[in-house]
Amino acid sequence: MPKRKGFTLIELLVVIAIIALLLAILLPALNKAKEQGQRAVCKSNLKNYTLAIVMYTGDNDDKFPDPSSCYFSQTAAYPVESGLASPIHLRWCNGDLCLRDHPQYAGPFFPYLQDARAFICPTFSRIAHRASEDHFYQADAGKLRNYKPWYNYTMNAYLGSPSSGVTKSRVMRLSEVKRPAETFSFTEESALVDTQYNVSGLNDTYMIPGSDSMIEGWLNQTGSYRLIKPGPEGVGQFWDVIAGFHHAPTGDLLGGKGNCAFLDGHIDAHAREETFPLAWPR
Repeated sequence: MPKRKGFTLIELLVVIAIIALLLAILLPALNKAKEQGQRAVCKSNLKNYTLAIVMYTGDNDDKFPDPSSCYFSQTAAYPVESGLASPIHLRWCNGDLCLRDHPQYAGPFFPYLQDARAFICPTFSRIAHRASEDHFYQADAGKLRNYKPWYNYTMNAYLGSPSSGVTKSRVMRLSEVKRPAETFSFTEESALVDTQYNVSGLNDTYMIPGSDSMIEGWLNQTGSYRLIKPGPEGVGQFWDVIAGFHHAPTGDLLGGKGNCAFLDGHIDAHAREETFPLAWPR
């Protein structure tokens, strides 16, 4: 009986090369499928926010919750946040305040989100562990005892805000919004910063492109709220912009889109350039 031959070195190299080629072909498709699945989960999460807003305003004389405390019972520091210089700005990644685990810190709007599967996009949850470029995070991160990104959906600051800085821009009731299908209640924020577009990353519970005085200057510059966009080809730097990690170009987690939950109940993805027109309720 002839002796059985094994693979020669050349044959092994050919097999390895074929496997490597197949992986190179399949991995982009697998990554794309994974991202599509994560986007679907994210949209499902935000759908619960559209329902929560409808239920909350229905129970509260058509009034929106306060964006600055839409998750929490207070903006002042809790004892568990001792030692942090700017505790409110790290709540999105402070595991000691994760409301799913610590409901005692929840504000009046949070019970309406009990059916939400999660308060964070799975794509953002993955990339958030790389780094946060927000200046508040950079200043305080070393003192954070329990780093756990658990939310990145933030509320439109022009809906229901008591802040004196947006009295001309805000609306307090759902019925006052002129274009519900074009105005988001909650959107995704990212901890990443491009200083040509935004001064801050994710660092609180609300999304605010700018104050009344900034908006007045932008309107004088463009003539229309629809033409107000951040960046060097727009009106300059906003405070906050919509996240860009969905549909993002390779290597650019700011150049894609973020999901938005609109007041008419639909969810859609939009680029940071659309932040202001989709936030301004007037």
